[in-house]
Amino acid sequence: MGIAVLVTLPMARRTLDPELFGVWMMLSALLGFMAFADLGIGNGVLNKTTQAKASGDAVALRRVLVSGYVCTGLVGVAVYLLWLLWTQLSPAPTLVAGAIQEANRAEVLQALHVFAAVLAINIPASLVQRVQLGMQQGYWNGIAQFANAVLVLIAVPLTLHHGGGLPALVMATLGVQAAVNIANTVIYLCRSGLLGRGWLGALHVDTMGGLLRTGSLFFILQMAAAFAFQSDSIVITQTLGQQAYGDFAVVQRLFLFISMVMNAAMVGLWPAFGDAIASNNTAWAVRVLQRTMVVAALVALVGTALLSAAMPWFMSHWLKVSWTPSWGLLAVLSAWTIVDAVSAATAAYMNGANILRLQVIFAIVMAATAFGIKWILTPRFGTTGSVLATLVAYSVISIPGQIYVFRRIFKSKD
Repeated sequence: MGIAVLVTLPMARRTLDPELFGVWMMLSALLGFMAFADLGIGNGVLNKTTQAKASGDAVALRRVLVSGYVCTGLVGVAVYLLWLLWTQLSPAPTLVAGAIQEANRAEVLQALHVFAAVLAINIPASLVQRVQLGMQQGYWNGIAQFANAVLVLIAVPLTLHHGGGLPALVMATLGVQAAVNIANTVIYLCRSGLLGRGWLGALHVDTMGGLLRTGSLFFILQMAAAFAFQSDSIVITQTLGQQAYGDFAVVQRLFLFISMVMNAAMVGLWPAFGDAIASNNTAWAVRVLQRTMVVAALVALVGTALLSAAMPWFMSHWLKVSWTPSWGLLAVLSAWTIVDAVSAATAAYMNGANILRLQVIFAIVMAATAFGIKWILTPRFGTTGSVLATLVAYSVISIPGQIYVFRRIFKSKD
């Protein structure tokens, strides 16, 4: 969906009120921010699926799938009930989107209702992506993402052309994503025969407990990552306003495109590392990790340099606006994109190797530091300060932590 939203940005920016455009960009970013809403169960399912596949344990695999869907379904219901409770108890429910003008509050509230419903549905619906990765059938993800991009490219222009408001636009982007995930789930499970008849009989209390325990660690990691890496939408909208975030989000999305391509290229690393480690082929996993880190850094460096140089053209000819982002913002976004590309490879190895507790410790400290610094630097340096806060916290805390972990791993290989 990232490419589709990127392509439709100029049209949406010209059509929507600047504040509503900022809310749409914020909600698009928040779907990634709320990745931890499944309590980490999806990532627990990925690891358990990889292990069951590596050992050829069909019974364990079936239990993991059924238990995972039951757990995520219950979580989705709980999330939506919490939103309904918030709307009933809060005197101003739209505060979660920042300080919204009176004229736009009704429309923003409707969009938030749609977002909450889509999020609740997408929690169990997106689980199929983790199952497919665990089964090392990630090409299904590619098919689903292509279908999603095509549908969004159709739905968004139609919505804007016919004067659809912000709620309709949320449905045209995030709603389409949930619908594609549901279709992917039905088609994949029916074709693979992983569930079949009597699937409720595979519901296993111990398996559910294991998913919740493993998921709790992933949940902490995801939540920490969300506050550290994707909380710009919260901090900027609360300190600088929705319009400022809308301008920033346009530039950030261009750099996120590079990150998205890098992550797509490395999507199979996590289960591949897990399978190799489970098969006692750690030496291969380490070699692949080292090469991937170098290639990721070089590709991201070239990509960000070209994008920064072309930014004036993008702003004047693509978005057709008279302003260009500062070189300071471009520099910190470029630096963070390179760091993020390398960290995607290291995270894939540590997740596949179940090195979770140590990740949790570093992630909590780094996230708290980054989130706190954002509130200090953003009012002082504008949107550049928000990205700079993430980069500083990650460089001071997470990079030394990873050096410590991988020095031991590389030494054990020798």
